[in-house]
Amino acid sequence: MRAVVITGVSRGLGAALFDVSIARGDRVLAIGRQFSAEQQQLRDERPSDVTLFSTDLADAHWLPDYDTVRSFLRDADEVVLIHNAAVVEPIGAVGRLTTEAITHAIAVNLTAPAVLTNTFLRAAPSDARVRLLFVSSGAAHRIIDGWALYCTTKAAGETFFEAVASQVRDDPRISVASIDPGQMDTGMQQNIRRAAGSGAFFPGQQRWLDAAAEGRLVDPLVVAERIIKEHAS
Repeated sequence: MRAVVITGVSRGLGAALFDVSIARGDRVLAIGRQFSAEQQQLRDERPSDVTLFSTDLADAHWLPDYDTVRSFLRDADEVVLIHNAAVVEPIGAVGRLTTEAITHAIAVNLTAPAVLTNTFLRAAPSDARVRLLFVSSGAAHRIIDGWALYCTTKAAGETFFEAVASQVRDDPRISVASIDPGQMDTGMQQNIRRAAGSGAFFPGQQRWLDAAAEGRLVDPLVVAERIIKEHAS
């Protein structure tokens, strides 16, 4: 049996990853601030297969603890952790960002994945196959003006998972991957377009506006199916 932990499932890629995992018969622990009506209905109908853990990912003290994760992973012969939740905000010039926005971005994009991965590796059954997936971005490898926090946290996240991969390189049970999903038709893209019209420092905004206008944003379900097929099948 496969047990899958996914962060940020209320919409976009996270919702698609949730749907794909459920469709293939996985037991899913979804972590996030809110959940769709359909996800809550599934939880009510299939409580042994679906667990919804409501929390603010920006507060590491309220992430699932060892006992919670250990209980969820019980009896699984394969366990998967997918770090999907992320925020692109704040978009704007450094020097004009709020302290709250900066610390929130770091907490969601970097601190939460590091803390949850630490807990997950401690709690994983010793005889289970372990897969760790970090949904990253092309922004981890190139500077996008106005996206200082997003670029920084995604690059740092990839570095963290490279360090984990090096640590476990001699353990054939464990695989680690950082994934660039590309541009998708998600709420994050809507936030980017909203920032483009806000007057914030965002010199390259036309690229994102054109991607939506020209229909070049990929359906998140297509991306989710690819991620699961390539990294968690």
